[in-house]
Amino acid sequence: MGKKGKDRSREASKKRAPLVPAIIAVIVIAVIYIVVAEPFKNTDTGNLTRSFLVKGGETRPIMDPGQFTGMTKEAYAAAKEAPEILDKIYCYCYCDDPPFNHKSLLSCFVDYHGAS
Repeated sequence: MGKKGKDRSREASKKRAPLVPAIIAVIVIAVIYIVVAEPFKNTDTGNLTRSFLVKGGETRPIMDPGQFTGMTKEAYAAAKEAPEILDKIYCYCYCDDPPFNHKSLLSCFVDYHGAS
């Protein structure tokens, strides 16, 4: 490749260089939008109207962690250690909708739902 060819190649690279940060910025913004908007998404209509409010007040007992193994056992043990905290956290698997009608994240640990 001659000198002119190398110069053209460098010029093309310089022109493309500003595009890389712009493309990365667009991707980051899209990911942030998806992560932030998803909890508010109404699964029936697709509108961003989903409630974030935690009902709380789960009174059913947490399943025995000894029935499980590995990370599932650890999760049920953590739920047993701090139920008051989990009862204040919204569950993002949409189990507050029928047929589960859970009150909070704690509700996932009163049955096998937390293991699935």
